[in-house]
Amino acid sequence: MSDPTGGGVAITTLLENTSDAIVVLDAQWRYTCVNHAAEMLFRRKRSELLGTVHWEQYPMLLGTPAEEQLRGARDSQRPVNFEQFIPGLYAWHSVRAVPADGSLVLFCRDITDRVRALREDAVREGLRNILEHVPVAITVSRGPEHRIELQNKYSRALVGGRNVEGRTVRNALQASEAPGVVKLLDRVMTTRQRFSGRDLPLSFDRDDQGGTTHGRFDLTFQPIFDTDGQVSGILHMALDVTERHRERELLARYAAEREATLRQMSEGVILTDESGRITFVNDRARDLHGIAVLDVEVDAYSATYQLLTVDGEPYPPSELPLARAVLYNEYVSNARWRIRRPDGSEVLVEGNAQPVFDERNQKIACALIMRCVQDE
Repeated sequence: MSDPTGGGVAITTLLENTSDAIVVLDAQWRYTCVNHAAEMLFRRKRSELLGTVHWEQYPMLLGTPAEEQLRGARDSQRPVNFEQFIPGLYAWHSVRAVPADGSLVLFCRDITDRVRALREDAVREGLRNILEHVPVAITVSRGPEHRIELQNKYSRALVGGRNVEGRTVRNALQASEAPGVVKLLDRVMTTRQRFSGRDLPLSFDRDDQGGTTHGRFDLTFQPIFDTDGQVSGILHMALDVTERHRERELLARYAAEREATLRQMSEGVILTDESGRITFVNDRARDLHGIAVLDVEVDAYSATYQLLTVDGEPYPPSELPLARAVLYNEYVSNARWRIRRPDGSEVLVEGNAQPVFDERNQKIACALIMRCVQDE
């Protein structure tokens, strides 16, 4: 190699064996020295660079901070340090430029991995800030062990406010269901397919004290793909629906109790939804009509249940007590009508009908209660 320093074999040997990529540019920006490490860093043979002009070899650096730094070092005759991106190499270099006897000696190192890591950290931190307040428990795990890399505050809240980043999912849950969750995560890693499940039971050690918390969750496990298309991690989204599940169970119990009570009443009871579609007929109402047909709309009440006026005429559908409650929100009391059963017998009944409203004053149902006023 060319030795511009005149220092002989010792200097040459030193330059060839140092880990820094070293090049020397003369006053005309021509390469006068390129060591072996520089050949490796620039992916160019020294024979291709020696004697050529730096800006001709790397025109993409013209007008960039790198040019400004190099010219500033030459003009001020003071060393400078800077970082530059080389588009053709898709690499970041750390450069220290030192003026020496009219030349510039450049000490260069590849810092691509460090820059990429910093940028990945910045992206990860930005992602963390975005996800922190999303009103769903979000966790990111990495690798085949499903080691937790990120939690948002709702994820931490599920485990008693603990930060379990760095622990595996199996270790963080510490529960009998942990193998089942891990098995699902393994399946997502293997199949590369998203998993979603609703109202799933899950037990875990919420406070890491050996106890067991039981809950219900809507779970989604979304694979995270690397640039090479491989699954490197999984995005976990969990919505705690334990209270919703309890409320649903409570409503179901109330509904069962209500139905059991209504079925045993001595009066006939018919219920509709808010639109007037019949949803419930108790045993006594079935006995009075001789039939019990559900899903009947308002305009079909008379024909389906063979409802007549007291005088035995077909009852106009819109004037029936239950129809008036549905259509006009009327409270009808002590109305009378006749029922003609499928066997041809008739019975005179008396009843009340009314709409049913919720706490927001929204109509949710209508009810008809009837009793026989003539021997059957």
